[in-house]
Amino acid sequence: MRKMKFAAGLLASSLLLAASAIAGNSNKGTLTVADTVTVGGKQLPAGKYQVEWAGTGSDVELSISNGRDTVAKVPAQVLPVKRAQAETGYSTNTDQAGNKALTGIFFRGRKDEITIAEASAAATTSDKTPGSN
Repeated sequence: MRKMKFAAGLLASSLLLAASAIAGNSNKGTLTVADTVTVGGKQLPAGKYQVEWAGTGSDVELSISNGRDTVAKVPAQVLPVKRAQAETGYSTNTDQAGNKALTGIFFRGRKDEITIAEASAAATTSDKTPGSN
């Protein structure tokens, strides 16, 4: 009887471990930007980037890398949305000179979006742009 309980506990632990390994880190994704955008005072040329965020609660630190190097780290917030995102993309604000500041990122299938805390307050227009993966 004891051996059977031990075996059942071992099996349950193994299944939980396997499930967490398969799930991996859900706090990362791939983002493709179509135009040059500014984030954290740095310009990101159009291209494909890896994004990852870490923190507790809604306040996080967002890291953006080009695959090799981290190109920007900024404070951000993860905010819930009512429905899962239909596509992956980003939002920007455009200033009077036409410069675009990255203000948010959203990923297909997630019920949240990332809002970049230091988005330009002097922006005049905003735009949500779908990206591709």
